[in-house]
Amino acid sequence: MSNPAQARLIFHKNSFFELATPSRTLFIDPVFSHERRGRRVADEVRTCDYVLATSMTPWFDDVLDVLDACDATFVGSHRLTRFVSSELGIKKSRLLDLEPWERASETGLRITALPISASIGMESAIEEGTSIVRDISNIFPRGATRIPLLGSALPLFDNGVRNATRLFQGVSSIGQPRAFGRVGDMLGVDVGQITGGRPGLGFLFELDGFPSLMHLADGVHAATSDDDLDDIADVAEPDVLVMHVSGMDVEPVVRAVRTLRPKTVLLYRSRDPYAAGRRGQTLPISSFIGAIEEGAPGTEALHMRKGDAYILAATAPDKASSAAARPPQASSPFAAPKPSTATPPPAAPKS
Repeated sequence: MSNPAQARLIFHKNSFFELATPSRTLFIDPVFSHERRGRRVADEVRTCDYVLATSMTPWFDDVLDVLDACDATFVGSHRLTRFVSSELGIKKSRLLDLEPWERASETGLRITALPISASIGMESAIEEGTSIVRDISNIFPRGATRIPLLGSALPLFDNGVRNATRLFQGVSSIGQPRAFGRVGDMLGVDVGQITGGRPGLGFLFELDGFPSLMHLADGVHAATSDDDLDDIADVAEPDVLVMHVSGMDVEPVVRAVRTLRPKTVLLYRSRDPYAAGRRGQTLPISSFIGAIEEGAPGTEALHMRKGDAYILAATAPDKASSAAARPPQASSPFAAPKPSTATPPPAAPKS
């Protein structure tokens, strides 16, 4: 990177963000392919140091393509890390699984995993006029054939079961692990994937000498509870917050901004809601920005469009990071990145 006094967050397309720092490059949910007549066409990829995945997005094949093309380290949940390992057979030193609230760190960079839960794709299903089964098949691009009972199990889950299965998901709050159910194990599938609460990870990035950055992907929506947001706020009040927005409901977005109190919020969309054939109702992003300006006047709200870059300018050396409100429960060093002049610390098992 030419300017050592800044880092850049670049929104490429769909879910793909690139965090380019003076010393390393991180891809978040990378997308290099395109669709032609409803079929995926793989395009040439670029290399990076780390690939992070927030969830099993419809473009997860691109994550695998990047990891297959370079020596980048993959950072994601245990489930996704296991899936990547089974698909590519890459070395364990290139895989780093994080549970919610765990932190991985190396010199100058700390990443904390944050629990999020996003919709399973109902917006795209409604817009496209497709069934939820078809939408799920897009979320599991390579491994869908290994998920038994998926098609037959879907009709069994109505709204009542969706509420009940929340008891089996994730961590309720810092230091209070919820009991994990066996429903998903019996069906051979993640319960959250079926019930509309696709489990995932957001990420808090703390770069020495730069503003803190929190990426929540599509983890803020009408079902996001105040407790969920309060738990994240206990860990950090970021300088910059990144969120996906869609649909008609601006209240959850404003609620998240008021709880997390970022200086700047960057809003983006993974799909063009006005493209031909899309029939779902949606508000323009300017409506979300206007609601934030009214409901959280201390925060600057910006629209990240395809190709936009947000500059993270270097901060004063004595500035205390706003992301140090509460330390995470666990810490793990990064797996070794691509060879460099510095010798990285050896990977240590998580406690």
